[in-house]
Amino acid sequence: MIRSCIYPVLLSLLCLAGYSQEIRLGHKLKPEKSSTIRLDKPIMVKTFDGVKVKGMLTILDNEKLILDGKDMIALDEIMMISGYVIRDSREKALGLGLTIGAGVVLPAALYYFLGGIAWGIPNGVFVGTTILVFDLLLAYAGTNLMGIYPRRFSTMNWKIALSSAATGISIPLPLPSD
Repeated sequence: MIRSCIYPVLLSLLCLAGYSQEIRLGHKLKPEKSSTIRLDKPIMVKTFDGVKVKGMLTILDNEKLILDGKDMIALDEIMMISGYVIRDSREKALGLGLTIGAGVVLPAALYYFLGGIAWGIPNGVFVGTTILVFDLLLAYAGTNLMGIYPRRFSTMNWKIALSSAATGISIPLPLPSD
């Protein structure tokens, strides 16, 4: 008797863990460009009324979101959504490489900049400043590709959709015998 009760409970737990919703963002002008927001991180939503709500996301249905269990927001009311984007391993590796490269170039930029000031060479200050600006752009691009900080998506350029995502592994269970 207990064995026949355990299988349905175990099956329902696996089904709940294996099915979830995710926020998909599709670019309106470039349909091949899309992003997915991570659901394990907090998001920030700004509505057309000017209300900003930040919190952990729960998806109610295909039309509404709930933030922190109390603020219900319809997808049509969202003007801007900000959150951490899911990145694949290639983008993370490229971002890590760019960030490390920026860290390697930083001492040379500071050497030219500070050396130009100390020795009174205006060309050294110019070269050091130029390298430093490009170095900061490399660090920004690297951290962006790694997904370290949240990105903002305006509904003027992006369309927000909720889609199902299979996150679990389906394990066939034996049927209980009577």
